[in-house]
Amino acid sequence: MIIDTNRRTTSHLSCLQAKGVKTIIRYYARSTSQPEKQLIRREAEAIVSSGISIAVVHQAGGANVGSFSGTKGKLDAEYAFKYAIETIGQPAGSAIYFAVDFDCDATQFANNVVPHLEAINDINSSGGFSKQFVIGAYGNGLVLDGLLSKGLIEFAWLSQSTGHHGSRTFKVTNKWTLFQELPSTLCGIGVDVDDLNPLTNQFGKFETLDDIPGNGNRFRTTATPGLRLRAGPGTDFDVLRLLPPGTELVVVSRIGDWAIVDIDGNGMTDGAVHSGFLALIN
Repeated sequence: MIIDTNRRTTSHLSCLQAKGVKTIIRYYARSTSQPEKQLIRREAEAIVSSGISIAVVHQAGGANVGSFSGTKGKLDAEYAFKYAIETIGQPAGSAIYFAVDFDCDATQFANNVVPHLEAINDINSSGGFSKQFVIGAYGNGLVLDGLLSKGLIEFAWLSQSTGHHGSRTFKVTNKWTLFQELPSTLCGIGVDVDDLNPLTNQFGKFETLDDIPGNGNRFRTTATPGLRLRAGPGTDFDVLRLLPPGTELVVVSRIGDWAIVDIDGNGMTDGAVHSGFLALIN
């Protein structure tokens, strides 16, 4: 069984495995009001350790046409690839789907979605990141059929809203990779079950994680006025203390632009700092 969910799955994995879940699709998100939606490294480690594979979809807004343009496609791509490499350790050659989560029409597709996906593909093939990924998309039939025709995606995930533009027609063509069923509940969390096209067994999942560059290495803080150690990865978390310039620490893991750190060297995490103010100690 393949499911997607915007809920953290760590405490539900034993139940999900017992129910026959083989792959969990989780989110990357350049912006979201729901932190739990975002896959984090610790959850990814727990998922693969349980024998379940992962697939990922990026969604920053995405519920209206204003979320799509060449400029925003570049932002989405740079964020998703950086997060995949530096926070999750997603292997090269696996897929990142990009969500077009509204009923896009032909004009919106041509003027907004196509430039958005062209920018994503340009960034992916530019060599600016250490890995390349397979690009997929989530959306209605019109969007997926058009993107496949233009060679901008390899995997097509058809949304559950079959009344949307082109979706019924696209479903019967069998060009879709995944088809999302209506929402349900499994092991106490909201999920969607996703059907895999019987004509394929490939949809870009991954079963292992790569090491994160810099994790486990010693760093020195470089902020002249001192660096705020916060209770979590973001400015909305409380400041625990101010670390003097030159404070040495170990990066345990990363969440976006934030590093979870061990200052005392006891193997326990002490808080989070912005990784832009850390210099590697050679």
